[in-house]
This record gives sequence, C-alpha cells and structure tokens, in this order.
Amino acid sequence: MVLTHRSVDKINLSDIYVSCDMQPLDYAERNEKITSAKVYSSNVLFEQKDIYLISGEEQQGKTTLLKQIYKELLKKEIQPVYFDAKGIKSSELSKCFDGALAEQYENSNYDEFMKVSQKAILIDDLDQIGLNNKYRGLFLSAIKTQFDYIIATCNSSFTLITAEIPELNNYKQFELRGFGHQKRAEIVEKWVALGVEESISEEVLFEECDDFNARLDAIIRKNIVPPKPIYVLILLQMFEAYTQQNLELTSHGHCYQQLVYQAFDNSGIPKKEFDRYLNVLTELAWAIHTKQGGLNSDELDIFFDSYKKIYLGVDEDTVIGRLRSNSILTLKNGKTDFKYPYLFYFFAAKKIAESYTTDNDVCEKTKVILNNLHREDYANILVFVTHHTKDKWVLESIQTALSCLFDDQKPAVLSTSQLTFLGAFIAQIPGLIMEQREVRDERKKHHELLDDIERNANELDAFEENDILAKINKTFKGMEIAGQIVRNRHATLTREALLDLTVKGADTGLRFLNYFICLSDIAKHEVVKLVELTLSENPNFTNEQIKKEATKFFLQMTYGVINGVIRKIASSIGSKEASEIYDEIGGSEPTPAEILLKQAIQLQFKRKMDVDTIAYTVSQLQGNPVCIRILKEMIIQHVYMFPVDYRDKQRIDAMLELSVKQQQLMDSKRRLKG
Repeated sequence: MVLTHRSVDKINLSDIYVSCDMQPLDYAERNEKITSAKVYSSNVLFEQKDIYLISGEEQQGKTTLLKQIYKELLKKEIQPVYFDAKGIKSSELSKCFDGALAEQYENSNYDEFMKVSQKAILIDDLDQIGLNNKYRGLFLSAIKTQFDYIIATCNSSFTLITAEIPELNNYKQFELRGFGHQKRAEIVEKWVALGVEESISEEVLFEECDDFNARLDAIIRKNIVPPKPIYVLILLQMFEAYTQQNLELTSHGHCYQQLVYQAFDNSGIPKKEFDRYLNVLTELAWAIHTKQGGLNSDELDIFFDSYKKIYLGVDEDTVIGRLRSNSILTLKNGKTDFKYPYLFYFFAAKKIAESYTTDNDVCEKTKVILNNLHREDYANILVFVTHHTKDKWVLESIQTALSCLFDDQKPAVLSTSQLTFLGAFIAQIPGLIMEQREVRDERKKHHELLDDIERNANELDAFEENDILAKINKTFKGMEIAGQIVRNRHATLTREALLDLTVKGADTGLRFLNYFICLSDIAKHEVVKLVELTLSENPNFTNEQIKKEATKFFLQMTYGVINGVIRKIASSIGSKEASEIYDEIGGSEPTPAEILLKQAIQLQFKRKMDVDTIAYTVSQLQGNPVCIRILKEMIIQHVYMFPVDYRDKQRIDAMLELSVKQQQLMDSKRRLKG
C-alpha cells in the first residue's frame, strides 16, 4: 500500500506502525472458542520468548506484525527466519529453510543457521500451509524440536480446529483486536506529526489529532467500519487528500462510497460494471433488511428471479462469486449477508434515498425505522440516508421523530429553583482542585476509558417501543443523527434550517433531563430507603451514618446524570464548522441549561479555551451552585486534555476559585521536555 503525505515524500512502515492489542484464547470442553477479557500488547511477542499462534481476520495486520517482530528480534541479536506458509511444500526442514535463508541472509544455509544459539521462526498464514494434515503435523513437530521461539499467524476461522491439532497444543494463542480509540489516537498522532515532529507545537498537534480522531470515530461508528489498521490508514489517506484539495473533511458519505469502490476494485469488477453491481447490492440490502437477516440459497434464487423481472438480468453465480471474493458479501451459517455492517447500511440507505417518494412499501418501512431509533441498526441506516440524499423529507421526518420524544415535558432549564434539592449537597462536598497533570497522559487515559466503555456497553436494542429505556435510547440516537446532519451539511443548509435542527436536538435532550429531574424528586425517598437497606448490612455504620450516606449517594447520582446529559447533548449536536449557530441557542435570554450547553460545545469542538467566553458564562450562572460546579468540571477536564497557558489558568482560577499552584513550574518543565 503506497501512502502519500503532505510533509514527506515517502512513508515507511516504521513511520506509522502502531502495535496491535490482542486477547488470549482458550477453549471450552466442546471446543468452543473463548476470548479472554484481558488485553495484551502484541509487543509481548518479541519481548518474551515462547511459542505463539496469533489469529485474526483478513487484513487484520498479521503479516505487518511479523515484519515488525522480525526487525525487533534482529535488534535483540536474535536471528529470525520468515516463511509464508503457502510456500512450504515439504515437511523436511532443510528443504524449506535453504530457500528462505538464501532470500533473507547472505552466505547462510540450514546447517549454519541451526548452530545459532538465538534464533526464531516466523510463519505467516499457517492455515494455508502447502501440506496435508499428516505432513503438516510432521513439520510442526520438527520445528518444535529445533526451535523454542516460534510465532505463527492464522485466520480466525482456523482457531476453531486448532484444538484438534495435537502439535499446536502447547502454543500460547492470542487473537488480534481492531484499533480502539487509544490505538487510533496513536496512529493519528504519528500521522499528524510526520515530517514535522521537531517543529509542531502541542497545541497544533492535539487540535489536528482531535479533528482526525473525531472524523474517524464518526465514520467507524461502533465498528460498523472494521477498525482494522488498513481501514484506519485508508481513511487517513482520504482525509489527507481532502486537505490538499481543500475539500470538506466532513464528507463522510464520500468516504463510505470510496471504501465501496475500493472493495469493487479489489474484487476485479470492471469500472464499467460498477453501476450494475451497485444496483444489485442496493436491492439485495433491502431484501435482507425486509427479511431481517441473510438469505439462504433458495431465497437468493428467488431474489435474482424477482430482480430480473424489474431490471436487466445478471449472472447470479458470477455476481455473488465476485462479491464474496473480496469481503463485500460473506456466507455465514448457510446464508448470504454483507461482510461488514457499513456495507449493509450504505446500500439499505441508498434504497430508501432513491425510492422513499415513489415506493409505498419503502416509505412505510422507513417510517418503522424512524419509530424505532433505539435500535442500533435502524439508527445507523438513517444516518446513512443523510449521506445519500438532501431531500427535504429526511430533515422533516427526523425533526418530527425528535419532537415526539418526551413531548409531555418542557426542556430542563437548570434554574436555581429547579435544583434547590442539590444546592445544599454541592455546598457540602469538597471544592475542586486543578491538579498538575501531563496532557499526553490524560489524553491516553481518556481514550482508554472510551475503549472500556465501548467494550462493556450494553445496547438497548431489545426494548419494546413503549419501554422507557427504549425512549431514552431513541433520544440519544435522535440527537446524534441531528448532529450528524449539521456536521455533514453545514455548508448547504440555510441558517434557519441548521438552527431549527440544532434546537430540536437540544430540546429533545433537555426534555429528557427535565423528566429525569422530576422523576428523581418523586422517587428520592424510595431510592434513599433502598440504599439504606443495602448499607444496613455493614455493622460499622450507625443509623445516622447510613441515612447520611444513602442521601449522599442519591444526590451524587442525580448530579452525575445532569452533568452527563449536558455533555452528551453537546457532543451529539455540536460541531466545529457550525459554531456560529450555537451562539443563537436560547436567543437573547438563554436558560442556565442552554448557557452550559453552549459552553460545553465551545470547549469540545473549538478546543481552545476562550477566557472571555468563560467569564461571560460565569457571570450568567452566578448564584447557581450546581451549574457553576458542572462548569468547573468541564474546564478542569479541558485543561487536563489540552495545553493551556498558565496566565489563562490564573485568570480562570480568579473566576472559579480553582487552585493552579505550581502550574507555571509544570508548564516550564513540559516546554523543556519538548
């Protein structure tokens, strides 16, 4: 893969390489594969001598990993020899090694290599070894006798049968993971700093990194695009091209389309046939959506029979064969389906965009999608619809769906009177201190936390439409879709349309927040009693302590939800490009909730601390201890995540009474390190 970059002429693997994470594999009694929750860095493979089998899907980075291990072993004066298993045609080691050694080393042969005390063997794609089962066993036994350092890779599907191969019993088995938030942040930082490592300032570096990360997150969206290193690099390359051509970086629809075209190229589909394949996949995606699952062979035949009644016929075997050959379609449990979620969402949404106004069946099924936004797949289809069409009905339908959520509630204002029950609690808890922390360490912790949240997230897809949890999930999904439209179409929508959509999204979140505050007020006695009952099992607590701790728990929970929802609304509807629109939220007399929301958007998306704006926010929130506390937490988090001049920190300290002692000393140390 040849990459281009604005600051360097040639990109080498070492410039952008980031180690993958991996998880240990084990097996249940029935040979079922079990992936441990514990995560290791793949660096352990060249740090600890052992025999390893590393599995992963295609394009997961297995070959690149072996290349990196090869270099690292040489640095440690361990001599590796690399094999592509497809080329292994004999179980006799001497026959295999002579060719590999001649290619990789000067003046080396099998006998001399075996005399080396520190050596290792690297085998790529063991599942494709050019030997039958009997001779594969002989080969594996032979290398196990001669080597105590073996690293082999294989496709994930091969691990289903490794328990039946005795020669692999003692191998430590790991499965490669995709790039989560932390790994994506690492490769983005390498990319942004490439060629300017010694001159780029931290402020510019982190701002550009966050722009790229935000766009990666928006496109990968909970792994609907596989977060494999190759896909991350392809997307970074697209962003780089947009930057050089001064195109909009938020053109996510274009990115998805390019990924589809690239998959077509890899499948050997001629460009003149792209339209035909796009049409087949569009109709197939809708058939799969209608059936709520993949198509078996009979259903696939019926689909193609129906297809040729409407469009010119295609050869089913040729079309399906090509699409399966390069990760567009896949055969799973006897059913044909899309290999990756983004492909399904892309084509199902394309069908809606093209047929909503002309096909009653598509129109009715789209209404079902709009009414069930709590389902992750439906929400994603709708996001992709916004990439395919700018028709007015999309905007109107989403606004209507948002208006129906918690429509019996008024938006929360977070006034002092509404939050009276929290005022005394805020007064009792300790004040906030701005600690001395390294920005880079805090950013790493933040991305690791996002990975943990994503790993442990429980989707609410299973809840019925009238279930309150589904309604809450609809609210969050609806806000995200509104924000996605604002970010993608800020240049073409009118100011009025942008503001209307933004306000609809914000008000939906604030109506839920009002519902929660009212519910908390009604249920507080029951919640406190429940916590008291739990705490009463601790014999060291007096009755008075139990009551106090229970009340404290309830208030902390309530405050935490209010704080979290404000930030969630900001992250959902906010954007860097439409910043002037957010200034208009709330008009000339915004509520405390709207003031906090605008400040949160400013900090999250502009990423530069505007002390004058913060001063205005503080003046507007005076006398509201809950909102001031939330503001303080926002600002402290921003200071931890971005470099801020110590003079600005001192001004903030004067406004919000935050301790910044020795901050100037820490900043000077950071500059010296840089």
